Amino acid sequence: MDNLPKKRTLWFAVINGFLFITTIIVTYITLAFGTVAGQVDTGASYGWQYIITFTVQSNILLGLIALINLIFSIRNLKWNKPIPRAALNWYLVASSAAMLTALTVIFFLAPFRAFSGRNYFDMLLGPMFFFHFFNPFLSAAAFIYLTPRIKFARPDCFLALIPPIAYAGPYILNVVILGTWPDFYHFTFGGHVWAILPVFIVISSITFSIATLLARLHNHRKI
Repeated sequence: MDNLPKKRTLWFAVINGFLFITTIIVTYITLAFGTVAGQVDTGASYGWQYIITFTVQSNILLGLIALINLIFSIRNLKWNKPIPRAALNWYLVASSAAMLTALTVIFFLAPFRAFSGRNYFDMLLGPMFFFHFFNPFLSAAAFIYLTPRIKFARPDCFLALIPPIAYAGPYILNVVILGTWPDFYHFTFGGHVWAILPVFIVISSITFSIATLLARLHNHRKI
């Protein structure tokens, strides 16, 4: 038990290194070659447009925050300096954003594909296995079980609203007002533009709930 904090920090560092490296690899593959679902839908292998998706942006955020926490974790292991609370707060923000991506795919976008007669699992194949499933859940587990035992409060959870609110502006501008982006998340449900605002309110509520759950599980872990 005496070495448990160090072992926990070591594993935290390893996981953050994995998240950062896979973010680089998956982002490159996605932007260069597209995704399995995109190729099935379009018959093409283009991919640079995926930079505008919340999936890629949220996982890039997660990768960058993982890198920051990796550096602070190494510093903790070598010089016993604590990981700054701000870095951990942003880990909660990034993990919540990535989990929003995963849950949206699992419970909304993939079923939407299935109801349309396509393969539910297309969105979980290839490099998107990491962005749509593995990395979000891995970061959530790391936050709950491996971050230092500090208490996260409601104001910390409100910070998790930053990514979806920041993304809502460009999405509404380009999908509803300018029409320069397709409604690739189907938030207008076939062109009902009025639906997009309540959808983002629901998304923000879900994001806050995710952050609250992660913080609560972290705060109440036994060791």
